[in-house]
Amino acid sequence: MLMPTLPLQTMSPPQTPLEAALRACAGSLGLVFAYSCSYNLLLLAPSIYLLQIYDRVLSSRSGDTLLMLTLIVAFAVVVGGVLDALRRAALGRIGEWLEDQLHPAVLSACFEYAHRADQVRASEAYRDLATLRQFAQSGACPMLFDVLWSPLFLAVLFLVHPLLGTIGVVSALLLFGLGFAGDFITEGPLARSVAALTRSHGRFGMVVGNVHVIRAMGMLDGAARLVHQAAQDARSEHEVAQRRNEMVTLISKPVRALAQVLIMGSAAWLVLEQSRSPAIIFATILLFGRALAPVEGAIAAWKAFAMASAAYRRLNGVMAAVTPVANIRALSDRPKGSLIVDNVGAVLPGSGHVMLKSASFRLAPGECLGIIGPSGSGKSTLGKIIAGISAPTAGSVRLDSIDVLTVRDSGGGRRLGYLPQDIDLVGETVKDIIARLDDADLQDVVEAAKLAGLHETIVRLPQSYDTVVIGGGANLSRGFRQRLGLARAFFGDPHLVVLDEPNASLDHLGECVLFEAIERMKAANTTVIIITHRIGILAATNKIAIMQGGAVSAFGDSKEIFERYLTRPQAVLREPAPPHPNQASESSVGASPRPILP
Repeated sequence: MLMPTLPLQTMSPPQTPLEAALRACAGSLGLVFAYSCSYNLLLLAPSIYLLQIYDRVLSSRSGDTLLMLTLIVAFAVVVGGVLDALRRAALGRIGEWLEDQLHPAVLSACFEYAHRADQVRASEAYRDLATLRQFAQSGACPMLFDVLWSPLFLAVLFLVHPLLGTIGVVSALLLFGLGFAGDFITEGPLARSVAALTRSHGRFGMVVGNVHVIRAMGMLDGAARLVHQAAQDARSEHEVAQRRNEMVTLISKPVRALAQVLIMGSAAWLVLEQSRSPAIIFATILLFGRALAPVEGAIAAWKAFAMASAAYRRLNGVMAAVTPVANIRALSDRPKGSLIVDNVGAVLPGSGHVMLKSASFRLAPGECLGIIGPSGSGKSTLGKIIAGISAPTAGSVRLDSIDVLTVRDSGGGRRLGYLPQDIDLVGETVKDIIARLDDADLQDVVEAAKLAGLHETIVRLPQSYDTVVIGGGANLSRGFRQRLGLARAFFGDPHLVVLDEPNASLDHLGECVLFEAIERMKAANTTVIIITHRIGILAATNKIAIMQGGAVSAFGDSKEIFERYLTRPQAVLREPAPPHPNQASESSVGASPRPILP
């Protein structure tokens, strides 16, 4: 069977991978079209068979003629069945090939689109690839080839007699009109039903995820009412669509039956009035059925075709919107790790609200910067931009003179470590989580876990590093989750590590381990950024940046900043003042496992 092969190079204008793959399928689709042509031509054999029986066999009363005609038509019918099976198999293979060929590119494009623009649309586009494959493998796809041959059977009816052809054309147009009318009047209710059902499932998932809190606070009945109400809305809209569809069906069935009666009556009238062969009655019925069958099939398959067409447009739009970033210059195996934040600004999309204003500073390799400030001052926003999680509206962040976004997009994400405030543990096992889903050497995973002070705890688990983490670690303690996130950030000898509130859920011993890990990262020339409200961890920093109102209001050496600003931290952090650093204790706000200043 002919299978498509991708072209070695694409000509201008540039094509998306989806367009290139479909163009590569042109030869296979041409073969499917050839199968369809032969199959539909062979469908004329039974009608010709009836005409020959009346005109030749009955008049000559020849058994040999009947036998030969029967064998020839039987062979044609078998060949037609084989051709139909071949084209369906070919379409199924094309669908599988498209999915296998495009899956890596689609997955990459959807990830990038989710990061740059819209996560919901990216998820839809990923599902659209499976929708295209399912359409190619469904019975709806061959109907699109068959409907092209419906005019041929109508033309044969015209050749028999214009009256018969006219009845066939009018019947086909009526059925088409009723089919499109049914789609039109049910489209709105079905869309609202799907939206309500999605809303019901979303509410149910929210309730299940927070069932303990909801039940403890007596909210279970109210939550069940919300889920039930959305389900009721979905059912009501679906019933409206079903009733409208039944109305169209009640009209179309009598129309189909009436057309068949008219075509048989007209053929009989031609036999009586114009002395035509009685065979045209049976031949006309067969031709009329073959002419309307593709029309009715296409109407039934229209929704599947519309879904596939919409899926193609969405998927191609996502792939066209994502432009691959060229790997301008590869980082060396062990870069110096210098970091330059140059006039970085960020605006909240769609609102114009400025979250970050012209942040600029420079860090040498192996330096650690602590970023502090009141809530809402832009600390986490700056951290995400430095880590390459978000793109700045203005300015740039460069690691060894290369934009961090370029490092990330050209496959250098392994060189960056990041710990968010809300930790999502992605992976099936503890090893998967720490190794960032990479098939890494276990020793490298162990080293990262030791840095986070987690190795001894992990080896006591039932399967050690192969222990399965259920539900993204929702059943784990917050402290354990935070240490896993730290181990993941430290994994793979990163050149830049950004930690957002790394000690928020750590006890005194955990803070000591974190402090030692940061010192080891600094010794390895890794640049470390710490975003924190607890100033005790600032003992590990070389420099401190104070943020207020989205801007860096102060930046300098840790000792200088501490002496000038943090002796009265309530002026910066909007929190009660802790004791003097030299008198700090574990019970004070921001207590440190070591003296605040080296």
